[in-house]
Amino acid sequence: MITKIKDWLNAHKNIMQMVKFILISLIAFAAEYAIFFALQYGLYGVCGQDDFKWFLFEYKGGKEAAFGLAGFIAFLVSKCVAEIISFIINRKKNFEADNNIVFSIVTYVITVVALIIFTTWLGGALSNVIGDALGGAGSTISKLLGSVISFVVMFLMDKFVIMTKKGDKKAKKEETTEVVEKVEE
Repeated sequence: MITKIKDWLNAHKNIMQMVKFILISLIAFAAEYAIFFALQYGLYGVCGQDDFKWFLFEYKGGKEAAFGLAGFIAFLVSKCVAEIISFIINRKKNFEADNNIVFSIVTYVITVVALIIFTTWLGGALSNVIGDALGGAGSTISKLLGSVISFVVMFLMDKFVIMTKKGDKKAKKEETTEVVEKVEE
């Protein structure tokens, strides 16, 4: 039974990449949330009771809201660590990318920075809005929504832009050329 599943997944490369991406994302997710909660609660006594506002980011203080500066640091640092883990493992083990590493890193960093800014902003904004109604669960729900958005965006960017294989592009170009030649005949 397991052999049949493996054979089917190997025959359907795109599905296999999605499965691997999910598994790798779960590893990054576990690290991200462990760091998130450790920092959020670990820093709460030092800097989590006061409101924090900087640039686009606003985190109300207190456990019922967004944990103030402690919440901001927790959202930001945990997201950065998860993205580093995800890049390294996905590039080597999932997409087996052989494109220009500098291009991959620069494009990945730009995408991740945009996502970090967005999800860190979303975390504070959403926690501030729903924190009163849901108590401490507001920041967790905000973090989960940001994770889902990041997952979808990163899979699409990794697969089609950041972590490509030179051989795949060459094969598609040859395939396209063959089709064009047949049409011209």
